Amino acid sequence: MLLGSACDPAPASQCPETKAAPPPPKPPPPPSTGPLAPASAESVGMSAARIEDVFARLERRVNDGAFPGFTALVARHGKIVGQHAYGKKVRGGDEPVTLDTLFDLESLTKVLSTAISALVLVDRGKLRLDDPAVKYLTTFQGEGKDKVTVRDMLRYSSGLPLDNHFYDDKPEEIWRKMSATPLEYPPGSKVEYSDLTYRLLGKVVEAAAGATLDVFARDAVWKPLGMVDTTYNPPPELHSRIAATGATTRRATVVRGAVQDDQDFVLGGVCGCDGVFSTAKDVAVFCQMVLGGGTYDGKRIIGAELASAMVANQTPFVDAAKADTSPLLNLLSTPKGYGWELFTPRFSNGGTRLSPGSYGKAGGAGTFMWIDPARELIGVLLTNHGLPVPFDERGWNRLLDETSCAEFFDGVVGAVTDEK
Repeated sequence: MLLGSACDPAPASQCPETKAAPPPPKPPPPPSTGPLAPASAESVGMSAARIEDVFARLERRVNDGAFPGFTALVARHGKIVGQHAYGKKVRGGDEPVTLDTLFDLESLTKVLSTAISALVLVDRGKLRLDDPAVKYLTTFQGEGKDKVTVRDMLRYSSGLPLDNHFYDDKPEEIWRKMSATPLEYPPGSKVEYSDLTYRLLGKVVEAAAGATLDVFARDAVWKPLGMVDTTYNPPPELHSRIAATGATTRRATVVRGAVQDDQDFVLGGVCGCDGVFSTAKDVAVFCQMVLGGGTYDGKRIIGAELASAMVANQTPFVDAAKADTSPLLNLLSTPKGYGWELFTPRFSNGGTRLSPGSYGKAGGAGTFMWIDPARELIGVLLTNHGLPVPFDERGWNRLLDETSCAEFFDGVVGAVTDEK
């Protein structure tokens, strides 16, 4: 006799153990590959009222004088469910920020230009992650530098310091001095966020691509994705659409239409760490491509395996809990992907409510993008706050507080209504 057959003569309703098991939950739909299109918040399990509340809180920051203006965008399941523009393009001016306003993205450049361009070259077989950087950058000489790989540069583990500043030489000499910078630690042994590393990585990309970084990123990434408003060194005809940042230690006037970082400005504005200008919509399109496994609206930028690796933890030798001890150290020392910051629950500039496995990037002038893959959720916040002067720990903390970026992303997650 089979186990349980004692219940066979009884009706199923009197024998609970014979009831059919509930059907397994339906697997989530695959991430949408685009194109991004407007839809109601409720159609993707979000609250329009809560999204409007998030935007209203940003408006209050502008009205309090924290920064002149912003655009923000929220998308879920491949649908744009909230867009908002508010404030002025120039502090004290009267030109309103609009949804098509271009912002100085600063370090979002590392992802939208440099890291993705490197991975496109890997995908095409023109570059390998484990290639030594000196193979492409022959001036990259010095003790231990032969062991620095493209992978190390992408994941902020090259051994190079955060930055060095050379302003008073010709660009060729500045590049030579940067390339000659000694290593501070063995490559691949720790994370140290480094503008210097990404400047030099941009040169590696150019050598492998046989084209300047701006041209290669435009032709290989932005143009295929339809990111028509994304550019280095915006031409004069775009001037009226650009949000101004602030003065710098070397340029006393308002900076508008030129990268605010003085080092990158001296180098001509096309660099691997800063220099890209774009709109919230274009940034969201890029995010949707990454969320879609390297493909958007039928356009394949990189393969799914590389797209997954780009946002995975590429620095397992870092203890996130020990590194995540302040907002600045979160940026400098916590685990990283290829170009991307990875969510940690304490001091992330993406707030505290994103899912584990979320990834994003902050720009020093007040620009932010974060993707929550578990929720298939994208948030973009672009402000013209401008770089903190001086750019130190207190300045970074002030930037994060004044832009209320963590509150913004917490609010975006809080607008999701279809979770138990």
